[in-house]
Amino acid sequence: MQFEKIIKPQRTYQEVLKQINNLIIDGRLQPGDRLMGEREMAVELGVSRTTLREALRTMEFLGWVEIKPGEGTFIRNPQLSEVISPLALALSAEQTQIDELWETRITLEVECAGLAAARASEADLGRIASILHEMQSSWRDLDAYVKADMRFHYLVTQASQNSMMNRLLQTFVVHILELIKKAGPLRFSHDIGGVNTIQEHISIYEAIARHDEDQARSLMRKHLEDSRSER
Repeated sequence: MQFEKIIKPQRTYQEVLKQINNLIIDGRLQPGDRLMGEREMAVELGVSRTTLREALRTMEFLGWVEIKPGEGTFIRNPQLSEVISPLALALSAEQTQIDELWETRITLEVECAGLAAARASEADLGRIASILHEMQSSWRDLDAYVKADMRFHYLVTQASQNSMMNRLLQTFVVHILELIKKAGPLRFSHDIGGVNTIQEHISIYEAIARHDEDQARSLMRKHLEDSRSER
């Protein structure tokens, strides 16, 4: 497996994502293949192990890989090339306009919340409720909270039963994670224990569970606009 040294000083974990993606598209990595060890891979890429771990955690969240403790990291999604589109590669390569990304995220997620209220199954609601419990139990660990936060929004999008919107969120997820990472510490500095922030998520869930489409949209918009104003 041949990786190239990453020489860009910024956003290097996204460069790792691009290289893995390209190897899969080129057929040099196949579902079930095991990536080289973390230490060896970090050396070959010329990045820190912290940067590599951030990339691997993001890939695991996206469903690109499965990390098996004591065994290694394995490529897992045979349909990856359909999900990680040229748009995703372009977003990773170019400096994303933050305001435009917020506008895109709000437009997408507000509509998904409304659709989720109309279409969510009991299984969807159960998964969203479960991640809310995880958010409540992880507020002391900002990194764990950020992942749970992103998972909540992803599960709402899944509950919309719109596969195209689901894929679009997957395309933007690396950048949305960055938005959450930046907004999270600022929101938590004004919201001890994340009480208000978590309650916003609970209220969105409750509107979806009641099948109140207008309220779900309204609450999601307010939640995202408030997050945007904290940046």
